[in-house]
Amino acid sequence: MKRTVIAVVLLVMTIGFSMFSHYSINRRIDEIVRVLEDDREITISTSSPDGIRTKQVKEIWKKNEKFLVATLAHGELEEIEIGIMCLSDYMTQGYTEEYIKTLNECINQLHHIKETEKADTKNIF
Repeated sequence: MKRTVIAVVLLVMTIGFSMFSHYSINRRIDEIVRVLEDDREITISTSSPDGIRTKQVKEIWKKNEKFLVATLAHGELEEIEIGIMCLSDYMTQGYTEEYIKTLNECINQLHHIKETEKADTKNIF
């Protein structure tokens, strides 16, 4: 009887932790994507990147990076991190097209990560 109770408790804890992780990952990715999309739209409309927005993008990434690295595969996150680090270089050099392209790549990669983390049959099998 004790083993059954312990097994049920462990199962409930595992499911709870999984749901919490899934919710946290989605919330953090949505927060980063929202900032990136806002920066992209403003950059497209003004035709020039801004240092304040670039700093905001870096800050939101740093705020969420440790949690995402701890819970997700590191390969795709590395590409996003490199892209975000390049944004300030593109801004200072006046490479607006590369800046926007990098924002788009980071947004697309974050959407892809979010899609692959769904508890869906195509991701399980």
